[in-house]
Amino acid sequence: MRIPPSVKSEIAYARDIVEAGLGATHTKTVAGDQTARPSLARVSQSALVSAAVGAVIGVLGICLTQRERKGQHAILGGLIGCAVGFGGGVAWSTRNQTSAVARTAIKNVQAVRDARWLQKNPIAYA
Repeated sequence: MRIPPSVKSEIAYARDIVEAGLGATHTKTVAGDQTARPSLARVSQSALVSAAVGAVIGVLGICLTQRERKGQHAILGGLIGCAVGFGGGVAWSTRNQTSAVARTAIKNVQAVRDARWLQKNPIAYA
């Protein structure tokens, strides 16, 4: 089975878009950039409070809504609340760096899209 050239072109374009988006995660931070990489220890310590709050909310939510077999469900609710709280705390602690990476990824993808548009719609200056 032969693959048409238009499909090959679209596959190459999709690959370029993905590479442009992922390339933003590999860029080095500029020395004057305020979005320096946070340390893992600091991020995890700041997320512990969120994890504890999430665990308490999970346990209370189960205890207040269930009438039977509260124990097992309360533990499970606490673990789920802890995981959600910890994830939210990490996301909040790294929001500056995440937004910088997202801006760079958007710029890279937009450049690839512009190049593709110019390739498909050449501008002829007479």
